[in-house]
Amino acid sequence: MNAVGKNLKQLRQREKLTQDALAERLHVTRQAVSSWETGKTQPDIETLTALAEALHADIRELIYGPEQMARPYAQFQQRYIICTAVCALILLIWVVLELTLVPYLTRLRIERFVVYPGLIYILVIPPLACAAAGVLIPSATSLWGDIRLRSPKLRRCLLVSDLLALIPHLLFVTAYMNLWPDFMSNCRPLRLWLATVATVGNDLLRYGPMFLSGCLLFLGLNK
Repeated sequence: MNAVGKNLKQLRQREKLTQDALAERLHVTRQAVSSWETGKTQPDIETLTALAEALHADIRELIYGPEQMARPYAQFQQRYIICTAVCALILLIWVVLELTLVPYLTRLRIERFVVYPGLIYILVIPPLACAAAGVLIPSATSLWGDIRLRSPKLRRCLLVSDLLALIPHLLFVTAYMNLWPDFMSNCRPLRLWLATVATVGNDLLRYGPMFLSGCLLFLGLNK
């Protein structure tokens, strides 16, 4: 029995599946599963990916074995250190800009009626900082504990959710910049909601989606 076949059998037994049940999940014959486990044939890359999803495992567990993947989590990995440091630096720059640049942009708007620099700042810098904060929290947590998601399907779902989380922010941007077409102005509830977001500037609606998007992006890409 080769390494992949041995690992496949261990993972199948871990999930309490028979060869017939696994074959049914993969839409193959039981003989195909048996030949993989005995080493008579080798599954290709696509089949390995399908096997990993069917067994709720990481594809590396099929290649290297569940024992190797079960080793203690290596703390303070370099990629998490770099990610945490970069996000912390972005947040520090944001704080400095809030203390130095924002008062200047405010004076520029009041004294000279120049609004575009301040508008660009509002629409770009704070959302970017909130997204960095969303990445920072799980990244810093990963320095001490493994929060990776094993299932590729779940990671893909999180990436899709990440895009959906941006919709409220995009609505705020379009409302703030008055980009909605005229035909939508007849919808009173939508018009009132947009007016509230644009004029009141509800921080939760403005920056919450960006923070959530950063969290989901990290979890979706962290393999």
